[in-house]
Amino acid sequence: MKIEENINLSNYTTIQLGGTAKYFIKCENTADLIKALEFAKEKNLKIFILGGGSNIVFPDSGFDGLIIKSEGNEIKIISETDDSVEVYVSAGTDWDKFVEWSVDNGVTGIECLSGIPGSTGAVPIQNVGAYGQEVSSSIKRLYAIDVENSEEKIFSNQECKFEYRYSIFKGELKNKYFIAGIEFELSRVKDVNFKYPDLRKEIEQSEDFKKISSRIEKLRFIRNKVIEIRKRKGMVIDENDPDSVSCGSFFTNPVISYEDYKERLKRFPDFRLISSFPAKGGIKLSAAKLIEVSGFSKGYFENGVGISQKHSLALINKGGTSKALIELAEKIKAAVYNKFEINIEIEPVVV
Repeated sequence: MKIEENINLSNYTTIQLGGTAKYFIKCENTADLIKALEFAKEKNLKIFILGGGSNIVFPDSGFDGLIIKSEGNEIKIISETDDSVEVYVSAGTDWDKFVEWSVDNGVTGIECLSGIPGSTGAVPIQNVGAYGQEVSSSIKRLYAIDVENSEEKIFSNQECKFEYRYSIFKGELKNKYFIAGIEFELSRVKDVNFKYPDLRKEIEQSEDFKKISSRIEKLRFIRNKVIEIRKRKGMVIDENDPDSVSCGSFFTNPVISYEDYKERLKRFPDFRLISSFPAKGGIKLSAAKLIEVSGFSKGYFENGVGISQKHSLALINKGGTSKALIELAEKIKAAVYNKFEINIEIEPVVV
C-alpha cells in the first residue's frame, strides 16, 4: 500500500475538476483498506471513498484528508443453476467490464447498463439505472467495511433501501461504509431486456436483430446498441468527445403525484411540453425537457462550463471550475422551479 500526497483530483474524475487531496491511497483488497483506515485514524483525517470518479464533483480547494480509491479487480462465480448464476464482483472492478462479462456469459439483468463509466462498488450507492433497468434488481447482497471500526458487514438487498437513484449509502450511511464487493444474481432464462421506448424502437427496426437466434448474440447486439445510443448523447467517456467531460446525467428525473401533475397541467401552459412516464408513486418527468423548456438549451455555455450539445441533462467542463459548475447547476434548478414549481435534484455527489 502506497501513501501519496498532494494528488490532483481532477485526474481521477470524468468531469476533470477539483483541487488536490492531502493524502491518497489505492486499495487492492480488504487488508489494504484496513491499513488505510488505521492511517487515517492515526493522522485524525477525514475520509472520502472514491470509485471510478464518474459521479463526483470535488471542490476547487481539494480535499484536506484521505482519499481511498478502490482498485481491486475480481469477478468470481459463487454458485450456478440452470436458471441463474450468482457472481461476486470486487468494488474496484470496472463496471462496464462486468457488464461485458455478463453479456459474454449469456446472463441477463444488467445488459442495458452498458457503457456506464465508473467502478462496480459505486453503482449501488446511486442505484444506477438506464434504459429500463436498475442495478438494484440484480443485487443479492453487498459486502462493506465500517470505516469506524474496520468490521465487515453484509447488507441484504432490502437493507440497502434502494429507491430511484438512491440507497442507504447515499443517505443515512453516507461515507460510513466502504463497499468492498457485491454479489449479483443474474438470469440464464429471462428474456433480454429492451423495453425502454428508444431502445425498443431501434431494435425492432433492425433487420440484423431479427436474424439472430443465439441468446448471447442477442445480448451483444443490445449491449452494442445501448452503447451506440449513449455515445450519441455524449454519455460514453471518449477523449475525442468534449461533450463526454461530464458526470453523465447531472439531474435526476423528478417524480410527482398524479394530482400534482394534473394541477400543473392546468396552471402552466408549457407543462404539456414535458415528457412524462408512469412511475412508482406517481408520474416521472423528463428533467431534460424541464431544463430546455425553462430556457436552458443544449450547448449553453458560461464561465468554462455548460450544457452538452448532445444531451441537456449533462453538464460539461471546458476549462471551468467546480464553483462555476455548481453555480450553473443551481441557476438551472432555480429556472425550473420558477417555471413549474418543481425541484430537480443534483445526481452526482458534490463533496
